[in-house]
Amino acid sequence: MKKPILNARFSKIRFKLFIAILLVLVLFFGIMTAVTSPALFYVLSGQTYKQHTKAAEQIKNCIPGTITYYFELYSIALNNNIDFEILNPDETIYYMSSKGSVQGTEHFPSSGNTNSYYSNTAKNNNYGYAVQRDGFEIRKMIAADASYFVYTDHLESGETLHIYSSVADVENIVSVSRSVFIALFILLFVFISLLLYILVVKFTKPLVEMNDITKDMAALNFERRCGNYGNDEIGQLGQSINTLSYTLDETLVDLKFKNEQLEKDIEHRHALDNARKAFINNVSHELKTPIAIISGYAEGLCEGISTDPIIIKEYCNIIKEESYKMNGLVVELLELSKIESRIQPFNPDYFNLSDIAVSLFNHLSLQIETNKITVRNNIANPTMCYGEADKIEIVLKNYITNAISHCSKEKIIEVDCKEEADRFVISVFNTGNHIADDDIPELWDSFYRADKSHKRSENRFGLGLSIVKGIMINHRCGYNVENVKNGVKFTFEIAKDSSYYEQKN
Repeated sequence: MKKPILNARFSKIRFKLFIAILLVLVLFFGIMTAVTSPALFYVLSGQTYKQHTKAAEQIKNCIPGTITYYFELYSIALNNNIDFEILNPDETIYYMSSKGSVQGTEHFPSSGNTNSYYSNTAKNNNYGYAVQRDGFEIRKMIAADASYFVYTDHLESGETLHIYSSVADVENIVSVSRSVFIALFILLFVFISLLLYILVVKFTKPLVEMNDITKDMAALNFERRCGNYGNDEIGQLGQSINTLSYTLDETLVDLKFKNEQLEKDIEHRHALDNARKAFINNVSHELKTPIAIISGYAEGLCEGISTDPIIIKEYCNIIKEESYKMNGLVVELLELSKIESRIQPFNPDYFNLSDIAVSLFNHLSLQIETNKITVRNNIANPTMCYGEADKIEIVLKNYITNAISHCSKEKIIEVDCKEEADRFVISVFNTGNHIADDDIPELWDSFYRADKSHKRSENRFGLGLSIVKGIMINHRCGYNVENVKNGVKFTFEIAKDSSYYEQKN
């Protein structure tokens, strides 16, 4: 279980970057450590060569035979921290600075050593890269197991000069320098590591934040935004991510809205398709009965079913009555089709609603008296409205005839007109039974009858309220039905003047 967690830690960019830079730093110091010792030895051997050549020039400048000659030689050895020997042409020792003597003189007692240092040494090639200079080499004292830098030159008098300095002194300096360098490296490594971690965290913080934000974007969460990371490439990347997030958010919202609209359109299309099928079925059903009656009675007349003029007249009256019913259905269907298709232009004008109401009640007076209904017309005269007068007359007629058909109990029909800011609200109330709550939303559909008990003789096809709905939609006015105390109330609105439609545009 620990392996995935470990892999997750190692996958972080700041950790990878930190480790990569540390490895480069370690590699750099490792190379420096490896190169330092030979490089420093090479530099110090060069300094030793210069020191030897300088000492050789000083020795050459000493004049043999003078009183101070040997003191000058001895002083050169002390001042330059070197040893040297001068050999005669026959390889016997003429002078050794370490002995401070010359063979066969009275000023310095003889050392008794007739062998030179040089003859007791062998060439050492371990540091050949550091002594590739004329007359300069490293030789090893076999007996003492010690190595020396040896510079060889020739004096004008024919003697050979060998100058010596210990290699161990240079090696000690190199060793100490290397130890100091390693100690400094460790201290610097710790300090630089801390400083490097701080810089890496600061540098990668925007990248980590952008990574988290893009993860949220992948999860369709576009609320987070990148901060201001400056004007460099990282800052530009953050701005690009913000732009992308904003664009995707807008696109997603727009796509969601269009998807919802598409779903609504599909549902609406299904509803229209179902309504079309239901409409065709209802029309077929409404036309089937009168056509069958007309066909039957017409066939009877053609077959001479009776010669009695009274019976023949009765058959003809039935055929004519059914023809009127069919004609009424066709007229209502055509009216509904024209209203719903909006093929006719909307031409509103001012008219007196009171005149229309009075005319309708006079026209329907026989039905009102036959059903013993009390009518209360509360529309004041004049009540000037703005709309299509003939269409509003159809609406009011449908409401009143519907009220007459369903009026019961106290048998009262009451028409009211309530004035509001920019419109009139017309209501038609009739006493009687309430409409079932499930039927109210369906009343405005074609061929729907809430009261299934109505007979065909009433010439009601269930299209009246559908026509009302279409007229009110064209007028951009409201319509409604509600159950009230003791009965039912239908309402519709009509504009007071043209300013009503100016506000709607």
